Amino acid sequence: MRVLVTADLHYDAQRSRAPAQALAEEVLRTGGDALVLVGDTASAKHEPLREALGLFDGFPGRKLLVPGNHCLWCLPGEDSIRRYEEIVPAIAAEAGFCVLDHEPARMDGVALAGSIGWYDYSYREEGLDIPLEFYRAKVAPGAAEKLPEHRHLVERFQGQLGDWHLNIGARWMDGVHVRMDMADEEFLEYVLKKLRRQLGELQADAAVRQVLAFVHHLPVRELVPEGRPPDIAFAAAYMGSDKIGHVLLGCPKLTHVFCGHSHWQGTHKVDGVEIINVGSTYLEKRLEVLDLP
Repeated sequence: MRVLVTADLHYDAQRSRAPAQALAEEVLRTGGDALVLVGDTASAKHEPLREALGLFDGFPGRKLLVPGNHCLWCLPGEDSIRRYEEIVPAIAAEAGFCVLDHEPARMDGVALAGSIGWYDYSYREEGLDIPLEFYRAKVAPGAAEKLPEHRHLVERFQGQLGDWHLNIGARWMDGVHVRMDMADEEFLEYVLKKLRRQLGELQADAAVRQVLAFVHHLPVRELVPEGRPPDIAFAAAYMGSDKIGHVLLGCPKLTHVFCGHSHWQGTHKVDGVEIINVGSTYLEKRLEVLDLP
């Protein structure tokens, strides 16, 4: 069995369109039994998502995906939970894709499970010494100082902030485009409940001998890129959570996990489970090929 995996096509971004098209051509040349897109195929607008999925019309095998955080970015009148539960799955179905968050795929004794994952700020860079409330607002102190709706945070914590903090001007754009009536920690638990249920069912299924998992956010902190400048290090808080890895590694049949999101290729092995970050960037798309006996 051959499983092809890619991530972070970001097809709504002009600079990503030609690399994504080239990646799709490689997928069609390579062929396989299953293709999995591991998040951030496109952002708020529906048409770029349709176009991106349409690039794989000629793929002969199963077509599967998990959403990424960008996939939950909203158009006016939408909310992110409805995008996650209804809108993205409907657009995916039009193109012959199934969303793994909502139902795993079974193929010849191998099961493919998936989740968007999410973040709970537990990966934040402690050396930045930024109060947690800034992470909840998804603005670093330097950005908060310039934004009227967030300036109260700088005033509240002025005794803890120095000039160095105010030079960190990063902003995590989920704070603008994701709209849901849940805190990030709650949404993480919401999606992990689905994942636990999937893995429990697959573990109990005697016909399943092996489980592969696909999550957009990073399931282990060892895959969080290190040594980055403060503006970029601020984003570590939004890379994922060890809770994702804990749920995944609780499944004895699990052999491989694929993720994306950070745009930083890497691998890490835990208890015999290979965890692979695909590592696509806006300008360079990568394809992982997993051949199983």
